[in-house]
Amino acid sequence: MENILKSVGLTENESKVYLELLRLGSTSTGPLIKKLGMHRAAVYDTIDMLIEKGLVSFVIKANRKYFEAHDPERLSEYLESKKQLIEEQEQELKKEIPKLQNLRILSKEKQEGYVYKGMKGIKSVLEDVLKEGKLWFVFGSKGQFEQALPSFYIQFHKKRERLKIPMKIIRSEIIRKREEKYKFKFREVRYLPEESTTPSTTMIYGDKLAVIVWSEDPMAFVVRSKTAADSYRKYFDVMWKAAKT
Repeated sequence: MENILKSVGLTENESKVYLELLRLGSTSTGPLIKKLGMHRAAVYDTIDMLIEKGLVSFVIKANRKYFEAHDPERLSEYLESKKQLIEEQEQELKKEIPKLQNLRILSKEKQEGYVYKGMKGIKSVLEDVLKEGKLWFVFGSKGQFEQALPSFYIQFHKKRERLKIPMKIIRSEIIRKREEKYKFKFREVRYLPEESTTPSTTMIYGDKLAVIVWSEDPMAFVVRSKTAADSYRKYFDVMWKAAKT
């Protein structure tokens, strides 16, 4: 059964949690964790992903959340939506290819490029931001990070605060209200109209430039190049002056 679920795009943990929820019916996380033998944090993160995929829902009873797997027919709907997302991802990637190609000719300096796939890959890139420890610039953000990795999002920014890593971020105006609930330190935020933002997120930190294409199976392209990073920082400064506080 797990192999079938994996074949439609669920991870191993997602497959295990979904199958167990089908067996248990409506349940809190306690019995689920006991049955699966997984770490509590891993179970919560996995449930969040299944909820986002429309395969799990929850109700609150007596201040406790009870989770339940949706009808397996939803898997067909999920697979169809995944196909559509892949097509959209391909179109967005085609738009970004000219930018990526330009990076090759910016300079004859030694450059390194990496491709990261999936949520684990995105986490690796973000952890590298913390490791670099330099002023972090972000633009093209529509809130995909916190939507895709809600628990990791909070943990990441708390660690960034402890390390006192400053950041400047330009976000889409459409998420201003949602953004205002966060009171993270060492962060400056400005906004641009929705039509001025891109579906991908671009990050500059140290001598590195990262472009994240968000989708069901996201990808990140990271280039180590001082010339490229400096060029994009200048571009960021132009947008920063145009953006609103």
